[in-house]
Amino acid sequence: MLMYLEISLIIFGIVIISLIIFCIPILIQLWRTIKDAAVTLETLNQSLPAILKNLEEITANINNSTAAVNREVQNITGAIDRFQFVVKNVVNSIENIAPKTMNLPVFQTARNVFAVAKGVRAFLYVFFSKPGAKG
Repeated sequence: MLMYLEISLIIFGIVIISLIIFCIPILIQLWRTIKDAAVTLETLNQSLPAILKNLEEITANINNSTAAVNREVQNITGAIDRFQFVVKNVVNSIENIAPKTMNLPVFQTARNVFAVAKGVRAFLYVFFSKPGAKG
């Protein structure tokens, strides 16, 4: 029985040594990866303040541009509102004045003159057209 115990301990030892031999390359690669990650992290920590400063400057420039655009839009909106008010007043004035001016005798006379001229034109057209001609 003692012999079986010794043989099993020897086999167990060989298995453990084999496992250790197979794990050594994995551990070496893991150590290299951790070292590369540490270098990358250090580089990132060194350049991160400059990146954040640039990002803050960009944000400030965007905020300034947005404020300037808002001011210009407000100015244009005010001008458009004033223009709309003036046009509305002019149109309302024309709507109020136009019917009254159309009742003036000058416009009534002009309307009658145009009607007479149209009648004379029609008469002359019929008078000078050839009999039997269509059109």
